[in-house]
Amino acid sequence: MKELIVRAKAAFLTITVVMSAAGCIPLVVGAAAGVGGYAWVQGELANDVSVSNEKLHRAVIRAVRDLKLAVYEDKSDRLSSKVFAKFADGTDVHINTVAKTERVATVKIRVGLLGDKEKSEMIFAAIQKRL
Repeated sequence: MKELIVRAKAAFLTITVVMSAAGCIPLVVGAAAGVGGYAWVQGELANDVSVSNEKLHRAVIRAVRDLKLAVYEDKSDRLSSKVFAKFADGTDVHINTVAKTERVATVKIRVGLLGDKEKSEMIFAAIQKRL
């Protein structure tokens, strides 16, 4: 029994080290945050919001217009949406939404090629204001 516990601890430690080296720990922490907290993974802000995808898409469009971003593509249906916009300096903004259930949708925001956390947070705050 003691040997089993030692092996379990060793396996857990190995998995933790491998995930940390691969950059997966932020994903796990973000997933644990759930609705209300966001995850920042590989340059993209992701968050679950307790509204339908259609309502989230409307909030995204209003927020982008509030921030005076130039929208150059807007596609949506009941289950997903894609909004592409640009800041005045030409930096691209990609906002994707996907329905998880009728009442929960995920929003993903990427600013620029590598991601800009501060601008992504600013966009997400503007979206939350419109919900």
